[in-house]
Amino acid sequence: MGQQQLILIILVSIIIGVATIVALNILNNRADKSNREAVRQDLAAAASLVQSIWERPSLMGGANKRFLSIGESKILEYLNIPSSDYQPGDDVVTNVNGTYSVEIISDTELHIIGEPVSGHPKIQISVSRNSDTSIWEFEITEIEEN
Repeated sequence: MGQQQLILIILVSIIIGVATIVALNILNNRADKSNREAVRQDLAAAASLVQSIWERPSLMGGANKRFLSIGESKILEYLNIPSSDYQPGDDVVTNVNGTYSVEIISDTELHIIGEPVSGHPKIQISVSRNSDTSIWEFEITEIEEN
């Protein structure tokens, strides 16, 4: 009877150990996914301000309908991404969700890039003004790095 109890204790210990490992993996994956969603929310909130920056005259601190005229650090400042240590003129904004930067593509298009604290891949939102319809278009993609 003693050997059966010992085998039963070992078997139960193994099952509990495997269940604990599986539970930790599930929680870790959910935390990573939650972080990525928070970065997406920050990017979407920042992208919603791009049109007003583009249309604002230069005398009022805007791009005067030309992103290339204002510069990436100034656009990043106007995007109001929450951060406790951002200083005007910085090239990146960092908060609890990730690190963000802006890349100007043309006078009517830019990318806002977010790198989640949970790791790669980076998330990018492309914001562009359709010259035919004058409608602002947004596209969120993940950037795979080699």
